[in-house]
Amino acid sequence: MNEIIIHPSYFVDVIALVHIHKSSSLLLETQDSYVKQTYRNRTYIAAANGKLALNIPVIHQKKGNSVPYNSIEIDHSQNWATTHLKSIKSAYYSSPYFEYYQDDLEMLFKDIPTSLIEWNIKTLHFLLEHLQLHREIRITQDYQNDPLAKRLIHAKDRPLMHISPYIQVFQEKHGFTQPLSGLDVLFNLGPATGAYLKNQYPQL
Repeated sequence: MNEIIIHPSYFVDVIALVHIHKSSSLLLETQDSYVKQTYRNRTYIAAANGKLALNIPVIHQKKGNSVPYNSIEIDHSQNWATTHLKSIKSAYYSSPYFEYYQDDLEMLFKDIPTSLIEWNIKTLHFLLEHLQLHREIRITQDYQNDPLAKRLIHAKDRPLMHISPYIQVFQEKHGFTQPLSGLDVLFNLGPATGAYLKNQYPQL
């Protein structure tokens, strides 16, 4: 694959990381409309009681109108960031590599922008940096109607794109869980993540 189009989402999931790994550059879709029930303001982690959704509250605009994604603001009146960070720590403190990345994760959550899309781009950079996925990143100037990008952003009713199992926290209790945030593979596989991503979807 050469360039891949990605809708910036909250800590992109492992399946999206597979496609990013096999690309040479990224084009971030910033000109689309905001759609609910997508990964734009949601990600999933493996928690003690099973798959846990982390949702970012947003300030809702007028109903009935198509709202630009890049105009959506995070509702900082709710203490969601503290809750999310605590949930991530609780879920992954026993994973092999969490302590290695913990300080940087905490620093990330200390500086959250007002704009949802800006925060999502920050979380994307966090994952790419720590997974050493160095890619040229460009921003769209007009809307790109890309089928793969649409599939990767949908949190519900998207065709499940299977990946090979890897060792996860709480796997003995809940079995292998997908799709999860890229944090899951980072904390569980650490430096071995690159080799894992490379071995997925060999046809790409």
